[in-house]
Parts: sequence; structure tokens; C-alpha cells
Amino acid sequence: MRNKWLISGLALALGTSLSIANAADQHAGDIQPWRSNGQIFVNGDWFEADFGDLSGGLYRTDDPGYDANTELGAFGAGNWLWFGGLGNLQFWNGSIWSNAAPNGEHVEITDALGNLTTFNTSGVQNASGVIGEFNNAGDLHEHLDMAIRNAANALGGTPGAYWITLQLFETLPESTSPVSTASAPFHILFNRGLAHDAFETAVSAASAVPLPATVWLFAPAMAGLLGIGRRKSSE
Repeated sequence: MRNKWLISGLALALGTSLSIANAADQHAGDIQPWRSNGQIFVNGDWFEADFGDLSGGLYRTDDPGYDANTELGAFGAGNWLWFGGLGNLQFWNGSIWSNAAPNGEHVEITDALGNLTTFNTSGVQNASGVIGEFNNAGDLHEHLDMAIRNAANALGGTPGAYWITLQLFETLPESTSPVSTASAPFHILFNRGLAHDAFETAVSAASAVPLPATVWLFAPAMAGLLGIGRRKSSE
């Protein structure tokens, strides 16, 4: 029953026509996955986003997007691309990264089915989400809404930088079973109200922070996250 709900929900959320990326014209700044020899790869370890961008306003953004690079390796036609959240939310206070947010800030990602994944300083709730469905060429270009909220769950966030960690995995269209090895973890760093130079200082500092061993999870753990996430969303 859960699989049938997912399939019908995805069709409703994405509509009958899925966005098609041009593999020869990748969008700069987007997360660009490809599949080769059963493994998902991503075009970088660190990606930048800004909650102050013009389209999202002060507390929302839909960048970076997800733009499959079929020139390097296409995915399965009709399969789904998922993200899995890892670790916990980190906050840059101007001098160090820590897992203490000043006003209970948390970052939300709304997946293609309308389900929420929430990153806070203690972990990730409903950790897996659907990004979209690959077209007949194994291609995909999608953007998911992301927002920052405070302890009152209202849109808002203390000025600073925020850091989340994800990895990507692929499933069959009619099941929740992974069909490829998940990508290595990668990171999105969000600017919330900092000047450009101050944000870039935070980005540089993040790349020097040793990552906990628990972040380096791959396909077996993703299968578990997938099941847990969908059970929570259907309760």
C-alpha cells in the first residue's frame, strides 16, 4: 500500500510532464549527479545557497537545484531520485561552527510529494525525500523548496551560516528498493543575512572541520532511511 501511495502521490505532485534538463547545458551551481557502473556521483562536495535570494525572499530558497548530467552517465528511465539527510544542522556564529542554534533554528526541505525533511541541531527528522522522476533519457532537472524557521516554527533565522549534509540515491518507480549505490555525502551551506566576504569565511572554515564517522553512510543505511521516512509521512 505504501508503494502505491508513493507512486500516485508523485504523479500528482510532479504532474504529467516532468522537467527535462539539457545535458549539454548544465546549470552552474546546481547539484549535478550521474550514475556510472551502479554508483551515483556528484559534481562536488560543497554547494552554496542563500536564503536572501530574490525568488525565495529572506527565509526561503530553491537553489541549488538537481540537474542530472547524462553526458557522464544516465539514470534508469522512470526511476526516482531521492535525497537522504545525514548528521545534524550546524550554525556559524562568526568564529566557529557548532551544533547550537541561537533561536532554535531548523532548515526544512519540501520534497516532490510535499513531505517535509527537517534538519535541526539534534539530527534529521523524516530524513529521506523524493527529488523527482527521471525521464525516458534518464535525465532530470528539479528544484526543491527549502526554508529556515525559528523555535516558534515561524519563517526566520538569526544572521549567520547554516550547514546540512545530504547524499543521493535512486529507486525503482514502483518500489522503495535502491537500484544503485548512494552518492558520497555532500554539503549545502546556506547564507542567512551575512555579507559575501563573511559567508565565504564560513564556507572556508566548514571545509576544514573534521566530519564525524556517522556521516559517512552509504546504500544500506539509505534503504533504512527510506523506509523510516515514508512510514512517518503516512501516519
